Amino acid sequence: MKKRIFSALMVFVMLFSSFGFLQAADLSVPEGTLVKISLETPLSSKVNKKGEMVKFSVVEAVKIGSKTAIAKGALAQAQITEVRGPAKFGKNARIKLKFLFVMDKNGKQVPINLGEQSAKINKQEGYAIGASAGGFLLLGPIGLLGGAFVKGKHVELEKGTKLFVETVKK
Repeated sequence: MKKRIFSALMVFVMLFSSFGFLQAADLSVPEGTLVKISLETPLSSKVNKKGEMVKFSVVEAVKIGSKTAIAKGALAQAQITEVRGPAKFGKNARIKLKFLFVMDKNGKQVPINLGEQSAKINKQEGYAIGASAGGFLLLGPIGLLGGAFVKGKHVELEKGTKLFVETVKK
């Protein structure tokens, strides 16, 4: 009798554990899900070049219901699409990034970008990537002639710089 109960219990445990495994494998991250990421290495308009890959890590786990879909510390990646140095009239340097993907809990790449929702939250939170200064507005009283001799600044982003991105469809 004890062997039958034990056998039935083992079958029960195996069924439910495999059911849970199937659920985890099918867990997908909905489009528009916000992901907070942190820069893994510094970025600089003095050093970095177009085409370089930039690594980020996930700051907070992303959960879908009670399941973790994207783990804290997961890799996120972007690519530099433009680097422009500082220019006359106080125009600051610029680094443009194209966000590529974040790795989900199952090791799959989930496409990400800096969408409308994430850009709005980044602005509210005071996070700024590639924010440019309005050369003429900053130079107001100097005027155009004086502005021609004022050079903008390089863009420097420290390791640990945080921002939000959002998931998109493939």
